[in-house]
Amino acid sequence: MATAELLHKLRIEIGGNSQIDKTIWKAPSLAHGVAEGVVCELLGNARTEWLIQLFRMHPDKRIFWCEKEQRISPLAIRQRGVDLDRILFMDSSVDHQKILHRTLESSTYPFIVSPQLSNDVKTLQRLHLLCGKGKSTLFFLPDKQFSQAWPVSLQLDVNFLDDEFKVEVVRQKYGGGEP
Repeated sequence: MATAELLHKLRIEIGGNSQIDKTIWKAPSLAHGVAEGVVCELLGNARTEWLIQLFRMHPDKRIFWCEKEQRISPLAIRQRGVDLDRILFMDSSVDHQKILHRTLESSTYPFIVSPQLSNDVKTLQRLHLLCGKGKSTLFFLPDKQFSQAWPVSLQLDVNFLDDEFKVEVVRQKYGGGEP
């Protein structure tokens, strides 16, 4: 039984609210969506395409996209229907963590994309708290594997299968509706 499903059933059994009080972003091929104000890790061969589709589903939300070296093509994002005026791209090979903290503290961007900074629990916990306070959803794009640190609320393995997304939920602490 998936963790989210088990938590949902336990909340109902003890007479509590079966829903977590968080805004849920609609997401492609993910019925439960993505909770606002959490840290999310994405792996898989379609993670960037999945993110772009998520951004298309929320055309009025601003995006901060930070990379240590430029890997994403703004032209490709525009070709997929996302207005580039909504996105602030930042190449940061210097103090990436400081830039990310300031961006989260600003509460300006509901969506923030970043390479994985660290697997250090204290660092991730600070980011998790800043995400909740600023109502920003932080998407980490790790290179090889998911973090085992507890502050990461959602881990998705996103791949293409027969021209559609196959999204496997590896970890989910918050979600919308029935799991």
